Amino acid sequence: MHRTWLIVILALAAAPMQGLAAGAAQDSAQIEALIKRLEDSGALDAAVDRGIQRQIQRQQEAQREQRQEQQRARTEAAKNARKVDSQRDRIFGNPQAEVSVIVYDDLECPYCKRFAGTPEQAIAKFDGRANVVFRHFPLDFHGETAKRGAYYAECVGRQADSRGFFIFANTWLKLTNANGKGLQGGDAQIREIAQTAGAKDVAALDACARDPAVVQLVREDIADGMRSGITGTPGVIVRNNKTGLSLSIVGAVPAETLVQGVQKALKN
Repeated sequence: MHRTWLIVILALAAAPMQGLAAGAAQDSAQIEALIKRLEDSGALDAAVDRGIQRQIQRQQEAQREQRQEQQRARTEAAKNARKVDSQRDRIFGNPQAEVSVIVYDDLECPYCKRFAGTPEQAIAKFDGRANVVFRHFPLDFHGETAKRGAYYAECVGRQADSRGFFIFANTWLKLTNANGKGLQGGDAQIREIAQTAGAKDVAALDACARDPAVVQLVREDIADGMRSGITGTPGVIVRNNKTGLSLSIVGAVPAETLVQGVQKALKN
């Protein structure tokens, strides 16, 4: 293919000087001879390789610029996340911590299942200067099971505070079949996990999970996530609660990535 284009280019270059009709045969022979010399010397292959490398570099640069622009957009959107409120949010760790790792989570998300416990592990290094904030973001394609998990987690939190909430949420994530398939043991297993998490009135959980106020709370978390640039789960915003610096982190990243985000937020 490259050889064909080279022939065309050389032919067009030669045409004005010798005439397309009268000198066609002679031009063709001269072009073939020139190409043969270029091939034998390796110059043709080298030129083609340089052209390919330039194209690859242009593509890589375009991809880098696209990623940087996406990151800038996410960082800008992250500023829209509502302020951490110890009376409203489910918080693991020091409620008054300088930095919060805000996690938008879906209890039926397989990536969230893999990510479970990672934020708590990351903040352990900061001696109370960082906490974890859980916000609900059940995805539509995980169906009612994901929403139901969010409702029950919130209801457990009402009975057993944030500590019980995190135990329930992480246990659900550990045991779920994920992708909307839920817990193998159904409602009985939900109650069992709730009791383990510290729920005192298990019989009241079902009514609580149907409470319009709980449903609305989950909807508000989803709306907050969407305003903040969250498009999938887990989505993380690391925020300095004093300065407002907000960093966006996408996906089930390792704890070290969160540690680096907290360190950057603390430096700010």
